[in-house]
Amino acid sequence: MNQLREKLFAAAQKLRRTSEEIVAVPGMQAQAQAMLDRADRLEANRFTVALFGAFSAGKSSFANALMGDMVLPVSPNPTTAAINKIMPPTDEYPHGTVRVVLKSRDAIEQDVLRSLAVFGLHASGLEAALAELGKIDVAQIPPTAKPHYTFLKAVTKGLPEMGAHLDGELLVDMQAFKGFVAKEEKACFAEYIELFYSCPLTDQGIVLVDTPGADSINARHTGVAFEYMKNADAVLFVTYYNHAFSQADREFLLQMGRVKDTFEMDKMFFIVNAADLAASEEELQGVITHVEKNLLTCGIRLPRIYPVSSQTALLARMHEKGKLAASAEKVYRQRTQTAEGAELMPAEEAFKLSGMANFEAQFLRFTIEELTQIAVNAAIGEIRRAHHTLTEFMRMAQSGESERLARKEAAQTAQASALTAVESLATNSFERDLAKEREELLYYVKQRLFFRFNELFNFAFNSSVLKDDGRNMKQALQGSLTDLLRSISYDLAQELRATTLRLEKFLNKQGVMLAQQWQNDVQAFASGLTLSPYQPRQVETLQFAEELPVAVSAFQPALALFKNTKDFFEQDGKLKVRDELEKRMQEPVASYVAAGNEQLADQFATIFTELVGVERARVIDQVNAYFTGLYAALDMNVDLDELQGKLDRVAGELQ
Repeated sequence: MNQLREKLFAAAQKLRRTSEEIVAVPGMQAQAQAMLDRADRLEANRFTVALFGAFSAGKSSFANALMGDMVLPVSPNPTTAAINKIMPPTDEYPHGTVRVVLKSRDAIEQDVLRSLAVFGLHASGLEAALAELGKIDVAQIPPTAKPHYTFLKAVTKGLPEMGAHLDGELLVDMQAFKGFVAKEEKACFAEYIELFYSCPLTDQGIVLVDTPGADSINARHTGVAFEYMKNADAVLFVTYYNHAFSQADREFLLQMGRVKDTFEMDKMFFIVNAADLAASEEELQGVITHVEKNLLTCGIRLPRIYPVSSQTALLARMHEKGKLAASAEKVYRQRTQTAEGAELMPAEEAFKLSGMANFEAQFLRFTIEELTQIAVNAAIGEIRRAHHTLTEFMRMAQSGESERLARKEAAQTAQASALTAVESLATNSFERDLAKEREELLYYVKQRLFFRFNELFNFAFNSSVLKDDGRNMKQALQGSLTDLLRSISYDLAQELRATTLRLEKFLNKQGVMLAQQWQNDVQAFASGLTLSPYQPRQVETLQFAEELPVAVSAFQPALALFKNTKDFFEQDGKLKVRDELEKRMQEPVASYVAAGNEQLADQFATIFTELVGVERARVIDQVNAYFTGLYAALDMNVDLDELQGKLDRVAGELQ
C-alpha cells in the first residue's frame, strides 16, 4: 500500500477504534456514528487532479508521462473532445475497462443548433439542422467559426453509427477507447469517458481528469471546467514551450485568477511543456519569466511553474518497462544525447533530466503531506473531542454523592439555559452582511467587463476577419459582432460563476462565526462541551444566461459607421464603431448583471436560511447528548473502571 493510502487508512482505523470505545457511553452515540462516517470517507477517499491546457500544448503526452505509459491517444481536434477520467480500478470495473457515457439526443441537438447559429442559420431539429450544412460557403468561414463547422461535419459523419446509443453508455476495451478519443465523429457524441487503469498515479487513489481544454466550443464544457477548477484537489495547467497564450488560454487563466484567492490553499501547478527545446538555461529562464508575467496579467501571483519534457519523461518510463520500440529508442537517444550504439541512459536519470522528477516530488508532497494531513488532522480533532468529553464525564462520576446531587440540579438549569441561548441567537446581521457582500461583488462585475471591452472588441473586429479579399463585408461585420456579443456573455457568465464561489467562501466564513458564537454561548453554561466543527457547504453553480438580453438589431447603427477597411484600421473608423458599440452595450450588460444578482440573491437567501436551521438543530442535538452523558455520570450509571479504560485507550489513539 502506498504512503498516501497508508496515512488515510491509519486515521480511519483510529476513528473506528475510538467509535467502538464510545458507542456504549450515554450521550456519545451520535459522535460514534459520525466517526464511522468519517472513517468510511477516508477509506474511500480519492483526490481529483484536473488537467487543463490548450490544444497542442502536449496535454495528452503529459498525462501519459504521469501514468507512465502510452494510455491517452492525441485528440485530433479540441472542439470535439470529451472529458477523460483516469480512475482507480474497482471490482465492478477492472483494469482496462472503459465506460463511455454518451450525450443525450437533446444535448447534441442543442450543440448543433448553437454551432449552426454562428453561420446565421436556424432549424427546428437535429436532422433539419445538419441538412442546412450545404448552405454554408466554406470559403467565407472566418477563423473563429471554423471549429463550429468542424464540429457540425463530425456530427453528420458519426450520427448514423452513434445515434442509436445516445442517452446511454457503452462498456468498451482500450482499443475502442482510443477510437472515442481520436476520431472526431465519435468523440463529439461522448459526454465523458472513464478509463479504469492501474498505474502509480491511480494506485495512490488519485483520479486524473483530462479536460477538453480552453479551446472547446461546447457551451457545457465552460461550466464543467469551472466545477473541476473549483472542486478538484489539484489543478494542473499545461502550456507549450514556444506557444504564446491564445485568447482561449487567457480567458481560462483569467477565471483561475478570479477564483484563486477563494481556495483555502494554493492548489494550482503550471507546466511549461517541451522545455528541452530551450537552447540554453538562460533561454529557458526567459520563457519561464514570460509565462510568469502572462499569469500575473491574469491575476495569478507567485505561481508554481515547472519546466518539463513530457515526451522524454514518457520515453524514460517506457525504457524502464523495457517497452521502447526501435523508433522510440531513436528519439530517446536524441533526447538524452546518447550516441548510436552506446548504452542507453538509465531510465531514472532520463526521468530526472525531463524535469518530471522534480514536478512529481513537489506534487506528491502537496497531495501526501498537505492534502492528506488536512484529512488526518480532522480525524484527530474528532478523537480529541471524544477524549475531552470522556474526561468531563469521568470527573463528574468521581465526585462525592452530595456534590453529584448539587451538580445534577445545576446541570438541569444549565441545559435549559444553553438551549435557550442556542434558540435565541439572532442571525439578521449575518443575513444583511451576506446581501451586502453580494451587492458589492456584483457592482464591480460591470466595471471589469468594460475595462476589458477594448480587448474583446479588438479580438472580434480584427484584420484577419475584416479584409478586402472578395468576402461579404456585411456578413463579416455581422460575424465580428456575434463574436463580440458571445465573448461578453461568456465573460459575464464567468464573472458570475466566480462571484458564486466568492459568496460561497463568505457564507462558510459566516457559518464558522455562527458555530463559534454558539460554542461561546453554550460553554457559558456547559464548560466541558466542545461542539463539532462547522462543515463547509458547497454551493451549486447556477446556469447563467448564454446571451445578452438584447436583439442583435440594436447594434446595427454602430456597424453602419463602418465605411471600409482602410478607414477602419488606418484612420478613426475603428474608434467610432467601438465607442458606439460600447455605449449601446451599457444597458444590456447592466440588465444581465441585474438578472444574475436576482438569481444569486434567491439562491443564497435560501441556502443561508437552511444553514442556520440545520446548524442550530445540530448544536441542540449536541447539547442534549452532552447532558444525557453528564446525567448518566452523575447518577453513577457508568462503570468507573470501564470508563477509565475507555479514556486511556482513546488517549492512546492521540499518541
